[in-house]
Parts: sequence; structure tokens; C-alpha cells
Amino acid sequence: MKGATLCFVIRGDEILMINRNKPPFMGLWNAVGGHIEDGETPEQSAIREIKEESGIKVEKVELQSVFTWNYDDETGYVFTAKLGGGNYDGIIKSDSEGITAFKKIDWIINPKNYGVVEDLKVFIKDIKLGEKHNYHMVYKDKTLVDVLVRD
Repeated sequence: MKGATLCFVIRGDEILMINRNKPPFMGLWNAVGGHIEDGETPEQSAIREIKEESGIKVEKVELQSVFTWNYDDETGYVFTAKLGGGNYDGIIKSDSEGITAFKKIDWIINPKNYGVVEDLKVFIKDIKLGEKHNYHMVYKDKTLVDVLVRD
């Protein structure tokens, strides 16, 4: 299956983020995730990507949204996973993919925060409101210029 996952691992009022070392969006904070490998479902990919990028093992994820974007023909699947107990303080992992850490939701969605991938704010709003939508994200030179709802 062709596509990618974006995974919001939630712990209270924080979300696990990765500051990516590689394109796309190199140097920006993003949710963990990546490309779906051959033979994987989007759910299996999300669980694998969370483990690979953070070291955190989750048993299940919930589909939040589906999206496409104008710069290639892939489909993105947005998942959430809620963490229960456990000690996940501080930086979780730093490797060739980037640095993972929990960030406060209010920090992520702050309009003055230019260090996060812009579409995250759309998905986090849905998560906070308990809404699920299908989107088409329109980028120009890696800047989000429009968000079309395609429910």
C-alpha cells in the first residue's frame, strides 16, 4: 500500500513530537510517522513507526483523519494513540531520524510557533474537538496555503 502515517501519541496535555533530521520538513517539529511499507496496513505502519522513532510500544492506534496533498499522489493517515502509565519523561530518543520529545499541545498550536509543521495545527484541533475529517492540503514551497475538507 502506498502512503504515509502521522501519529499523535498523546500523554495528558502533551503530544510526542520529532524534530526531523531529514526532508520533508527537515528541522521542524512534526508528529512521528513515516511511509507504509509493502504488506503493511496503515495501522501496522503507525504502530511500527511509533516504536522505531521513539522506542515506545503501543498496542493500538485509532484512525483520526485521512489526507492528501498537492505535491505527490500519496495518501496520509492520521492516527492517535493514548499513553497510560509509564515513565516517558524528557527526550525519548535521538538518532538519525531526529530528536523525539513530548511537547505541550498549547506550545504546538501557538500561532507564534513557526517551528512546527503547519498542518499539525489542523489535526490537533480535530483531536481536541473529537472530530474526524478527510482533507486535501495545498502547499506552495513547503508552506501550507489552503486546507480543503473532503468529507
